[in-house]
Amino acid sequence: MSITYRESIDNIDYSELNTLLRQVFGTDKAKNAKHTKKAFINSQNFVFAYDDQKLVGAIRAISDGEWAVIYDIAVSKEYEGTIEKDIIKRLVSQLKGQHIFVNARVGDVGLFEDNGFQRTKTAYTYVGFDGYEKNYQRGYFLPLGYRFENEFFKNTLPFPEHKKAVGKDKIKIAYSLEREGIDYERVAKIIGTAFGRKNDTEFEITKEKVDRTKYLFDISEYVSFAYDGDKLVGVSRAITDGAQEAYIQNVAVDPDYQGYGIGWQVVVNLGEEIQKNGLNPFLHTHPGAVGFYSHKGFLRNKTALDYRNEEEELHPMTPEMEQGFYLPKGYRFVDEL
Repeated sequence: MSITYRESIDNIDYSELNTLLRQVFGTDKAKNAKHTKKAFINSQNFVFAYDDQKLVGAIRAISDGEWAVIYDIAVSKEYEGTIEKDIIKRLVSQLKGQHIFVNARVGDVGLFEDNGFQRTKTAYTYVGFDGYEKNYQRGYFLPLGYRFENEFFKNTLPFPEHKKAVGKDKIKIAYSLEREGIDYERVAKIIGTAFGRKNDTEFEITKEKVDRTKYLFDISEYVSFAYDGDKLVGVSRAITDGAQEAYIQNVAVDPDYQGYGIGWQVVVNLGEEIQKNGLNPFLHTHPGAVGFYSHKGFLRNKTALDYRNEEEELHPMTPEMEQGFYLPKGYRFVDEL
């Protein structure tokens, strides 16, 4: 066995790739070569493993340059247990410096743990309100509203609750999925102040931040906004592979408008639009927002993990934050033992 690796989609045989994915995931995920090609060409990072000229392994990730989600690790049965580590290591190397997540296939949690990932408690998928969770692999989700015994640390987590500065009777919220005419300086300010920075001096709006915000929303296939009259008060966005997966990011509401359900509606509107187009909307939140998402429409992912970048390793979380984000290494639920 002489394995070589490619990190480009140039000259990929998508029929061969679809056959490999179908062997691992079945026909629901690997519908046909055209579907597989669309998912891969709209991804940003890839690794393919070959034994001579035979494709025996593949993996991909969608990314915006800051956040990435890994999908579709597939290895031919006769090569299982031999090349997965190299495939994952090569992809992680490509994504160096980014926040990396994976929604592991049921049974693959240990594979990613062995490669530096840690099981996270704060990942959700928008499944809608009509029982779409039945379309997912059994064991993929925790029950609706699931709580860990050490779930909330409201007195210690740095996500303070804001006092409502605008009365509900004084607002008239309208929602939009259109990006025309968006003030990206305003978007940057909402994102920067939504999670505790009430004082404007704590979040300086620079041209670089505005340009970066505009870039991230421009490359996102889906956006969702909330307005009070002409004032932008809520935002969210999602990057996708255009075929099956979507990653929701930057769900944020102006602190003066928090507590009125605006953020919920912004993200539900985004999730419905994504799901309507046949994609799976995934998101990763912080411990302080677990209660926000633990309602019908969202289900908590049971097999999600993340990989900490160098900055996170150099500046570790407090024990309270660590406990809020992660399960202990090697943690298994009863039905996984």
